[in-house]
Formats: sequence, C-alpha cells, structure tokens
Amino acid sequence: MEIKNLLKRRVLRDDVAEYLMESILKGELNPGDKIIESKLARELSISQGAVREAIRDLIAQGVLETEPYKGTRIRTLTKDQLNDYYDVRTEIEALAVRWSVVKHQSRYLDFNFLKSCVDNMATCVGMNDTKNMRMHDMAFHLAIIQGAHSESLAKAWHSLGNYYWTYIAVYYDHAASLLEAQVEKHRTMYEAIAESDINAYARCVRGHYFDTDTLFPEKN
Repeated sequence: MEIKNLLKRRVLRDDVAEYLMESILKGELNPGDKIIESKLARELSISQGAVREAIRDLIAQGVLETEPYKGTRIRTLTKDQLNDYYDVRTEIEALAVRWSVVKHQSRYLDFNFLKSCVDNMATCVGMNDTKNMRMHDMAFHLAIIQGAHSESLAKAWHSLGNYYWTYIAVYYDHAASLLEAQVEKHRTMYEAIAESDINAYARCVRGHYFDTDTLFPEKN
C-alpha cells in the first residue's frame, strides 16, 4: 500500500475516534450505548475498516468494551475501577510535578496557561457549559504532565483515557453544583504548583476527584 494511503487511513481512524469522544463529551453517547460498526461507517461515509481501527484504539484506551455475541458498547465502570484510576493518576501527576520542579526548575510549566484554564473553567460553569468546562479541566492536567518534559510519563497519562474518565465521573454524578467546587479545587492546585509545593499538589490532586461513595451509593 502506498504511503499516502496509509496516512489517509490513519487520519480517518483518528477522526472516527475523535468523533466518538466528542459524542461522549456532549452526552450524545452514554455508558452502555451500543456502537454498531456498519451504522457508524454509513453516518460518516467512510469504510468500516477505518471505523474498526478506531474502535480497537478506544477499546485499548478503556473507552469502549466488547463482548462476544454482545457487540461493542460505551464502557461502564465500577466503584473499584474508578478508585483504581484515581490512585494511578494521582501517582503520575504527583511525579510529573516533582520532575517539573526538581529536575527542570519549572521551566516547562506554563503558569499563565494553567491559570487561564482555571479561569475558563469558572466561566464555563457560570454558563452551564459542562462540556467545555471538562475540556479546560483536562487541558490543565495535560499541561501539568507536559511540564515534566517526559515522553514516557506523557504516554502513561494518555493511556488512562482521561477525557472519558472525566466524562464518566460527571455522568455518574447527578449534582452539577459540584462543578463549582471543582473550579476552586483546581485553583488550589494551581497555587500549589506556582509555589513549587510538591506535597501540597499531591494532596490536592487526590482530593479533587469526585467522591466515589457519592457517585456509587450503596444499594439497600
């Protein structure tokens, strides 16, 4: 196959994955919703091969799940799975801040951008724009990871499927008022980074997640 065709195929695959993630973040697709390969290919007017590759990528990232004879669906999750994700992401981000401050003297941290993310989150919450609020949220954390200037650490962070996990936490949480508290928690994280307080950031990042006891109340 020619290089041009290979590149075109890859772009299509990425476009499909982005389309699905955008649909999830908009709330057009919810946990448990089925993804039909042929239907999606028709909707996007592309080959099923490109759709199949995108689906495979999103399964690897934990966004989708598939079972024999049941097909592919938007992944659901358990309380234990979300707690496990929180633990791993906390360690990665705490390490990123440590490397940013200790190894690189914060030269790769864009403090103006970090502050703008928090300000934009506040604006979005005021406008009830939860989709873009989540986008600014994840942009904030991605900038933290980039501050470590480590390709391997960035790959580990991306492998967690963070945009999906952020969406899913909000989906399971039914109190949008909690988003205002999220803005203040991110402002506290920003202040910890600005002061190069590694330990304070580690405490803040673990404490800023949605409470899984609230998201998954025990059934009687």
